[in-house]
Amino acid sequence: MNWQEYQEAVALLYEQMEGIGEVRRNVFLPDLVTGQRRQVDVMIELNERGHSLSMLIDAKFHSSPLDVKDIEEVASLSRAVGANKAIIVASNGFTSPAVAKAKFIQCDLITLSMEEALDIIVPDKWKMCPSCNSDCIVLDQEGVVQFNDGSYFWWLAGQCRGCRCGRVHCQDCGEKMYIEINESMVCGCGHEWSSTPEGITIQFFKEEPQW
Repeated sequence: MNWQEYQEAVALLYEQMEGIGEVRRNVFLPDLVTGQRRQVDVMIELNERGHSLSMLIDAKFHSSPLDVKDIEEVASLSRAVGANKAIIVASNGFTSPAVAKAKFIQCDLITLSMEEALDIIVPDKWKMCPSCNSDCIVLDQEGVVQFNDGSYFWWLAGQCRGCRCGRVHCQDCGEKMYIEINESMVCGCGHEWSSTPEGITIQFFKEEPQW
């Protein structure tokens, strides 16, 4: 997952909320002092009974918890564009001093993990990849084959969006395997499964079934 996808997930999170107002993504607003354009990840405009309220939402896809400096930067941006409220959504949470600072300046903090963000933007997500721990496996490869004896064989497979580690579920023998990229494994049916840059491949009856 990259920061652009994380920002998209944050925007979708708010777009899915009913009655939240108008959600605008990746907007540029003029600095109230300098007039320069300032980039805002997500801006929400609320209009109720003749009153308007703007909320600035900043998505932070960092590998470590955010600290006080990060809170102050977002608060400064919020003031610069005239937002009424600042909200920070972070992938790895916040330090205790950051939480205290945010509470004092009335900035809301939300933790949205990478896995939770992937749940929002990747429809076929299965789980986080145990090989790289930085992206998810998508089970989007499946197929059915009829052999000469009339029997059918069905499988479900997929790969990590990042490192391309494969996940295979053989329906006949019930074996479930993780296969690193450019490597192969044989299931209990004797079929050889390979994880390639192009996808999961199968060579049927490569070995005698392990029954």
